[in-house]
Amino acid sequence: MTISTDAAAGTATDPRTLVDPDTFGKLVDYFAADRHVTRTYAERAVEQFLIFLKAHADNVDNPDFGMPLPDGSIGRVVPTLPVDAVWHSVLQHTVPYAAACEQIAGGFVHHIPILTEGMMDGTAVTFTLAALHKTGYRVDMEFWTGEAESCCPPNPPVPGLGR
Repeated sequence: MTISTDAAAGTATDPRTLVDPDTFGKLVDYFAADRHVTRTYAERAVEQFLIFLKAHADNVDNPDFGMPLPDGSIGRVVPTLPVDAVWHSVLQHTVPYAAACEQIAGGFVHHIPILTEGMMDGTAVTFTLAALHKTGYRVDMEFWTGEAESCCPPNPPVPGLGR
């Protein structure tokens, strides 16, 4: 396992403290069962997902952070495939997912599948890593190596537009 320099120095905060223990346990249970992974792996993966939510919450209203998206909005942080796998699993269990969102971001965080050039060329991971480290929580680099990828095909249909 590789961890950030901050965590190795003992200065990073435990990501589990972002949510109450009951919510953390439920998210771990759902992810472990859905993806058939060990509890240890599920705990580590959920921790990184929680930091991702925190980085999103910290930057969602920051006009100077992120990169332009095709629809004109600004992309703030993007998950890697392992973190996105957690997101997909816990989205199926809205009560603990909504509780985590409320505790971390003050409201529900929607999953909006996109694929941008920045995701394909690695730029998006660079600004995501900066946001993750800025949270002060322990970043496990095993979950953040490689490119961010979309979990959905390019140009997915947009509800209400008939495409």
